[in-house]
Amino acid sequence: MSSHTFLSVFRSRGLKQAAAGVVVAAVAWGGGSYWFGLKTEQTLAEQYRLLQSVPLFVVKSHSYQRGWFSSTETTELTFNKKLFTPYLSMLPANAAEWLDTTVRYTNHIKHGPLPEIGDFGFRPGRAVVTTEFAMSEQTRKTLQKFFGDKPPITVINRLNFGGGGTLTASIPKFDYEEPLAGVKVDWKGLDTRIDYEPGYKEYAVDVKVPGLNVEAATKGRVALDGVHYQSSHRPGQTGVTLGSSEMSVVKVSLDAKESLPYEIKLNELVYLLTRMRVGEFINPVGEIKPSRAVLDQLRYQIVTSEQDDFVNTRGKLSFAHLSVDQNSYGPMRLDVSANHLHGPTLVRLDQALSAIPFEGVEPAALRQQYIDTIKKNGLPLLTNNPKLLVNDFYLKLPAGEVKASGDLALNNLREADLNKPADFLAKVEANASIEVPKQTLESMVVAQARNLFVVDETAENPPSVDEIDDLARNLLASQLEIWQEGHYLTIQNGQVRTRMNWKDGKMSISGKPVSMPWQEAPPAPEPEPAPPPAAAARP
Repeated sequence: MSSHTFLSVFRSRGLKQAAAGVVVAAVAWGGGSYWFGLKTEQTLAEQYRLLQSVPLFVVKSHSYQRGWFSSTETTELTFNKKLFTPYLSMLPANAAEWLDTTVRYTNHIKHGPLPEIGDFGFRPGRAVVTTEFAMSEQTRKTLQKFFGDKPPITVINRLNFGGGGTLTASIPKFDYEEPLAGVKVDWKGLDTRIDYEPGYKEYAVDVKVPGLNVEAATKGRVALDGVHYQSSHRPGQTGVTLGSSEMSVVKVSLDAKESLPYEIKLNELVYLLTRMRVGEFINPVGEIKPSRAVLDQLRYQIVTSEQDDFVNTRGKLSFAHLSVDQNSYGPMRLDVSANHLHGPTLVRLDQALSAIPFEGVEPAALRQQYIDTIKKNGLPLLTNNPKLLVNDFYLKLPAGEVKASGDLALNNLREADLNKPADFLAKVEANASIEVPKQTLESMVVAQARNLFVVDETAENPPSVDEIDDLARNLLASQLEIWQEGHYLTIQNGQVRTRMNWKDGKMSISGKPVSMPWQEAPPAPEPEPAPPPAAAARP
């Protein structure tokens, strides 16, 4: 065989082998893409089931068209109006129209194993899902004022080979101004990242908002700087979600040019928690006058851990400085814990509360259902020696410092003890240490006195606000003096300090035993007067 013939045969065989390789690669690629399309549909179907379980929305329509190399999923959502019906009176006037809004989005799905190869992306994965939101022409024109030609939100969901993935969502920054209305909005954008494992029970969240500044010529200004939220969660052996979450805010600023009225219904909160009616005299009422407030370095953190069948959780809240007009507060720190909580009971209680039908239920009836469910399912939380702790509380006020620490525990409580108050209190152990400025106590008492003694202007000689304030101050000063003389508290450098302890059904304040009303001996009966002497017998 000549060399020329040999080369011809070799080239022919090489071309055939290359062609066969291309065919095999194409078949493998197509088969792999089809298989990844099947697995992607399963993953997204699980995500859709999670969406269906969210009570805030009602799924109006849903469709999934699976192709060989790509697929399309379209979903329409509306707000669950039955959920909001009992609360419509509390929402803005245009809430009903807002609740009729339909949210329509389409997921454009590219199958793996290299889902972004068409865009010169070589990151392997099961699929890449890009979400496109449908908007009316009016909504689109409105958003163009803020974002221009940029999409108002970008959502990308990258699915890993194992079933988990990473979802990212971002809103671009914009700078908007209406000179005639005197309105300015400076939005620094938002970036969100969610890493999730198969089954979606273990996930991590990271959200960043660099800043927001809103100015209105007649109203004032509000600004947020450096908002950062992070969390990491996983399921525990008892079914309780474990992990941590924390948020930090560099600065919050408020400059209000108009008065804002307020009325805080503390009595409703007390009734919700205790079923006791305490009257409206504890409700602070007034108005926030035009003012300027700045809050620096706000932080909170919650950590939940597990040991055997019991769950421990700890929360911390702090800020570096708060200024309101000419007053300065801070630093502040709060550190609280709830320990030895029975994990299986927490899971059952959560399931029972979630099963309560709430659509169309009046708030009062719904609140009663929640309380009854807690009473029925929450008993093991009390009978397994739970303990609540205020590890530390500190707040610097213009008048001085507020300090507090303490704990509350239930030891060896039994169900029968709940029917006997004395037996229940014998299982309670509590300790508290409190220090507060005297001037702060005085301000609190004066404020409550103003709410309690309503001045009737139609009365002949109504008391003035100054008279009510003086009466409250004098009553407080007299009571504090009595308690100090009895060594129940100390007053030094304008600070009031005391300690309280409760154990074995007995209380002590600053080390001195204090008898509770039911522990005091009944007063001894007064002796009956002696009968008059009998008349002397006559001879």
